[in-house]
Amino acid sequence: MVRSDCVINPPAAVPFKVSTVQSVTHSSNPNSVLKDSGHPMFIGIGGGRGAGKEFTCRNIIDKVRERGYADLADRVVHLHLDDFHRELSAEDRAQIDNGTAEINFDHPESYDFALLADVMQKLRLGEPVTVPQWDHRQRQVQGGREIACCPRVVLVEGTLVLFVKEIRSLFDVQVFVDVDSDTRLGRQVRAELRDVEGPAMNDVLRRFLDYYLYMAKPSFEEFIFPTKRWADVIIPKGDRNQVAIELIAQRLIDLDRSA
Repeated sequence: MVRSDCVINPPAAVPFKVSTVQSVTHSSNPNSVLKDSGHPMFIGIGGGRGAGKEFTCRNIIDKVRERGYADLADRVVHLHLDDFHRELSAEDRAQIDNGTAEINFDHPESYDFALLADVMQKLRLGEPVTVPQWDHRQRQVQGGREIACCPRVVLVEGTLVLFVKEIRSLFDVQVFVDVDSDTRLGRQVRAELRDVEGPAMNDVLRRFLDYYLYMAKPSFEEFIFPTKRWADVIIPKGDRNQVAIELIAQRLIDLDRSA
């Protein structure tokens, strides 16, 4: 149940238990991931909301394809951390709808990291998986997508993908997309108002700014930005940094060619 005073508190979800993913193993040498073990290479891409993490992933895949490696590009799996939000109860949903409570979707406890770890482990072992698909408007999982083939590369993108130690241990490369707060806020405002017109725009903007000031911004400062220290690669300017994106794409190509 979500408390009415949860404006700056984490959602009332079952706390993530570190022990649920402690048994997961991985290959820690990125040079051996494709060449020796045949396991896919896992790349974690973190950063603030609105930093361009999803576009960065798309650009990496596009660069690989543009360089003539369409087969490799077709075998890159892109996972979104947002698809691993915890399910809300009917009571939680009712309180949100009537305005008596709000959920901090930028807090670590709003994610099911154990499920993410399970999906990553299965992909590493070449097993088929079903990945949930989160509907941001409905705030619930709406079906899922099947991944049956064996990927060569798995890009896992999201604000908190570098937050949990046991998830970090599954990555061969950790990336932080670093974009200034003004740019990120502007992108989020545009996204929120994209399909809104007329008088409703003011209400949507007010609710978004309340959420940003009391939940998203504090969560970024406390949980998301500190994960930058775990990054092997930091990408200033985010998806606009074509040099960094091309270097990552070329690294994937080099590893695939040496396999």
